[in-house]
Amino acid sequence: MKHNEIETQLTWDLSSLFENQAAFDKQYEAAQALLTDLSARKGHISDNLQSYIGFMEDEETFERYINNLTSYAHMATDVEPDNIQQQENLSKSFALYQQSIIALSFVPLEIIEHKEIIEEWLKEEDCRDFRYPMQELFRTIPHRLDEEKEAIMAKVSELERISSDTFEAFRLQYPDVMVDGKPQFLSDSTYHSFLHNSDANVRKEAFENFFGEYKRYQNTFMNLLSGHAKGQVFEARMRNFDSALQASLFGDGADEQLFYKVLDMANVKYREGLHDYFRYRKHVLKLEEQHPYDIFLPMVSDIDISYTIDESFDILKKALAPLGEEYVSLLQKAKDERWIDFMPCEGKIGGAYSGGSYDSKPFVLTNFNGTYESLSTLAHELGHSMHSYFSRRANRPMLCDYKIFVAEVASTVNEILLNEYLLKTSDDPQYKAYLLSNLLDQLVGTLYRQPMYAQFECRLHEMIEKGEAVSSNALTSLWYDLNKNYFGDGVIVDDLQRYGCYHIPHFYYNFYVYKYTLGMSVALCFAKKILQGDTADYLAFLHKGGSESPIDELVHGGVDPRENYVYDDAFQFFAEKLQKLKDILH
Repeated sequence: MKHNEIETQLTWDLSSLFENQAAFDKQYEAAQALLTDLSARKGHISDNLQSYIGFMEDEETFERYINNLTSYAHMATDVEPDNIQQQENLSKSFALYQQSIIALSFVPLEIIEHKEIIEEWLKEEDCRDFRYPMQELFRTIPHRLDEEKEAIMAKVSELERISSDTFEAFRLQYPDVMVDGKPQFLSDSTYHSFLHNSDANVRKEAFENFFGEYKRYQNTFMNLLSGHAKGQVFEARMRNFDSALQASLFGDGADEQLFYKVLDMANVKYREGLHDYFRYRKHVLKLEEQHPYDIFLPMVSDIDISYTIDESFDILKKALAPLGEEYVSLLQKAKDERWIDFMPCEGKIGGAYSGGSYDSKPFVLTNFNGTYESLSTLAHELGHSMHSYFSRRANRPMLCDYKIFVAEVASTVNEILLNEYLLKTSDDPQYKAYLLSNLLDQLVGTLYRQPMYAQFECRLHEMIEKGEAVSSNALTSLWYDLNKNYFGDGVIVDDLQRYGCYHIPHFYYNFYVYKYTLGMSVALCFAKKILQGDTADYLAFLHKGGSESPIDELVHGGVDPRENYVYDDAFQFFAEKLQKLKDILH
């Protein structure tokens, strides 16, 4: 089925952003003209108060236009990749975006050059909205270079992307896996389906065929991974940071103390809870031996549940009712006004996301198939979209975008509230066990697995910063040891597992993974308060957007991610859910 053959009400209405191609072209031309005008003001941003205000407002308008153009073209091609007009829209809108990066690269340095007079202007009421963006810009001064060096660093950043770009482009070819006597195609997208197979030989063969190829190309991946890390270390040193970690944390206003706190909670203080989980999995699944390729077997699988789209929305409106009448009414609005592109179809991108721009609806793309995963994904993506809706409504464009540091909070809150509602309203022990096992799998992935990843990433950068030799043997031995500590005595860690470090795309994101743990922990704190009837702080958080630092947003929302209780509560929540599963399956 093609996208244009799906029932209209089950597709998103992108025409609400651009009614037709003429409207898109008109804004594209306006953006081009505005970029030319902004570029011509080089050296004159701070001539006087009005020129400064005018530049800030016009730059905001340009960014608003370019976000509309790229968002629209991106979403349109995600559902109809063969649409030539939309491919052209995507190409030229992103080209204009890249052009703007170069054309407006003078702006930060010119504003910093006139810092003193601008700080005086910021006291004026007309400049109130510029205060936080300027505060963030001026905070970067100790790490800024002169114009010539900044230009060089911009070119270097292109070189730094070679490792990650090559990693994404590199496609391994794996041997087939024998299933019921027939060869089955193994790829990055099919690998996990084999790990769900009830036949241990299938799981083992898939694992060995998959990571055998990473072993074969280990030196290639070692060079890519270490090359990326070396680029991050180089840039951090050039910008006067003590380490690549410190440089990465700087943008969020976080520090190493917070980073290591997250890692310590998962990798040390509450590690035994994870080992207990893996031992229990082995017991429930009646495995004589449990290997890494066995941990994706569902503990509860013999249950047949499905939901229609209408049923899903009825459930979500009840599950998220504690967030208030407006929140629930917006869920219905999302369905009625076609914020959501529901159905899988020919050529449509897989997975799910929340998208859109300041001037559009907070759109959702998903591939709904009626499973619990589809229901949970819908809750997750609508959490992102509600966060965007409230942020955009409460703030002007330059202050509406929340940072990745807090981006997963709202989506995860929705998932937790959904799970708690379904557990509370069901009398079916098997269904409850299914829900709990799925929740535990999610918590393992966010609370435990990501800090293990972060520990590897941190050690890799330390090796480079200390001038230690980086070899494939060094990296794979580190990864193997971390995995043994991670799985504990309930899992036998096969030697091929050591090459798993080359399979993780997040290692090219630069100290990103710990934010999953932080986001889940914060979300659990918010969900606990919401279920106790305290929703005001959380709703206030959803309205913050990018109007203050992400840590301040959380603190002002009543959850301080720097405090131990946030993580203590999260890992205790995990232990409680594991015990509830044990009580049901005893």
